[in-house]
Amino acid sequence: MKLLLALLLLAPLPAEAFLFGRGSDEKAAAGLGAMRDAFNRGDCAAALALAETFLEEKPPAGLREEAYGYIGRCYEASGSVDKAIGLYKLAIGLYPANSLFATRLALLYNGAGFPENAAPLFLKVLELGGENAEASLGLARSYAAMGYLSRAKEFYAKAAALGQYRDAALLEEYARCMLRKRDWDEAAAAAARGRLLTPLSPLWHVLEARAQAGRGDYYKAAALMEAALGLGSGRQLRLERALYLLMGGLPNRAMAAAEPELSADPADPLAAVIKGMALYSLGRRQEAGEYFKKAGRGGPFTAGVAGSFLEEAPVGAPELCRK
Repeated sequence: MKLLLALLLLAPLPAEAFLFGRGSDEKAAAGLGAMRDAFNRGDCAAALALAETFLEEKPPAGLREEAYGYIGRCYEASGSVDKAIGLYKLAIGLYPANSLFATRLALLYNGAGFPENAAPLFLKVLELGGENAEASLGLARSYAAMGYLSRAKEFYAKAAALGQYRDAALLEEYARCMLRKRDWDEAAAAAARGRLLTPLSPLWHVLEARAQAGRGDYYKAAALMEAALGLGSGRQLRLERALYLLMGGLPNRAMAAAEPELSADPADPLAAVIKGMALYSLGRRQEAGEYFKKAGRGGPFTAGVAGSFLEEAPVGAPELCRK
């Protein structure tokens, strides 16, 4: 608190007042150097202790600018987010051309769930520095959180290009956002770039399969899920493949894919709804009804699907129709 008060009380002073105690600017620079060393070795406790003495002596504005960067990031590291926000707001007013303060404040706002506060700050940073991958990604996340997916697409694309498409985590995030936007071509393109980075990961096949399913190409989606299963196993992947087979008009293959999951867990609601839908499409409504009843005990998705089929064809589930 004492350090934050010192920050708030500092105001522009005559040049002759910018002295570090009774010494010279060289002494101030030495104090800043010690703070910098502590920060670089990860010792924020030491950096903050040095900052308190440093600021009490009213060092020159240029040295304070660098010190504020260390102090703010050490506040963040120590979990003192409110102090960091207060410092960055102060620093933005004093040093509007320094993009560090706006960037750090915007990142804090994004992390705290206030993307509407973060977006203008990221825009300010981009106006100051032009091409900036960190600010572009931050702005993409702000827009995505606010639901402005077309704007998010623009800045995800910029961030990925500035990083030369070498950040797999960014490409995954980009692809998922584009799936949410229903921009199937862009999602597939981002997934294809990701596969170049980590070709042995099943993730990229899964994301591209979802993009193909969004386009309505369920055969290609099922083939991509098979490729994903060749790189890694998992119940979710197997059932997703079964669902694509079903939606692609291959009910027998979908049912065959769902049956091992039901053998392992007869109460599996997703496997039950896939088998029920396959049976229904084959005209075996009474058998389908039994599986829809099982699926009705699952989550909202499977329960909703099962309920809609039972309403259309209650044969096989008479107890659900009794008054």
